[in-house]
Amino acid sequence: MTIAVGLALVATIAQGAAGAAETSVAGQVIAWGSDYDGQSSPPDSVSSGVTQVSAGLAHGLALKDGVPIAWGNPGDDRTFVPIDLRRGGVTAISAGYKHNLAIKNGKVWSWGRFTQPGGTLAPPVETQAGVDAVSAGYLHSLALKDGKVIAWGFGSHGETDVPAEALSGVDAIAAGMYFSVALKDGEVICWGPNHFGECTIPAEARSGVTAIAAGSTFTLAIKNGRVIGWGNNNYHQLDMPIEVDDHVVAIGAGSQHSLALKDDGQVVAWWYNAQGQSTVPSVATTGVKAISAGGYFNLAIK
Repeated sequence: MTIAVGLALVATIAQGAAGAAETSVAGQVIAWGSDYDGQSSPPDSVSSGVTQVSAGLAHGLALKDGVPIAWGNPGDDRTFVPIDLRRGGVTAISAGYKHNLAIKNGKVWSWGRFTQPGGTLAPPVETQAGVDAVSAGYLHSLALKDGKVIAWGFGSHGETDVPAEALSGVDAIAAGMYFSVALKDGEVICWGPNHFGECTIPAEARSGVTAIAAGSTFTLAIKNGRVIGWGNNNYHQLDMPIEVDDHVVAIGAGSQHSLALKDDGQVVAWWYNAQGQSTVPSVATTGVKAISAGGYFNLAIK
């Protein structure tokens, strides 16, 4: 997500290797936080039957019956879903800063800014088949294929320089603003500029981790049902509330706030709250199945 620092976004990841929040049970999309582009006003079409959500900087993405549905800021055609994807068959989605990713029949699709053929964010040939997961960041993208991380896009900060240890055996991926994160056998791997310590992995994140999320300049992980984090803490997004000490099953990292989902369906959000993104509405305190943190807003499935 996701997505961004300052004004940048970072792709957000929830759980597992899909690179987007997902659930096996369909439901309705719930949104809260900033709504200046309508990103927290989901269309009626996502009021039921949604199986995945992904929040970008100022737009939302949902998957229903294998078809991506987008809303919010329409700039750079980020809410204009390609016709071939509207025919169905999509299995994963991820919303980035000004672009989106999807997987259909193992092939990566991308739309929005810099995604046209020859564009910097156009998927490389290697992603035309066999891809299992995707994650859209600020100006770069990640894909997971047979346990190997593939990265493309703007890479001047090292975010697309995949290290050798992430070329096999990887289980999950998360694209941040100018950095990338992977999960391999319970160990977090990270690469990028590390200006805020977002890639300074603590000892406790080198084993037993079950989920990862990349924010603008900070990283979250789940270990033994507890949320841990490192990197930029200027907005206290790493000062975990007691509610996320246990029973957490999914996480989301936004621009300057954090999000967690507990096994009883309760959403917990903390700290930076200028747009209400950390004020969880009553409808999201029970029965939630999946989450995604965007720039200054959140999406959930209930």
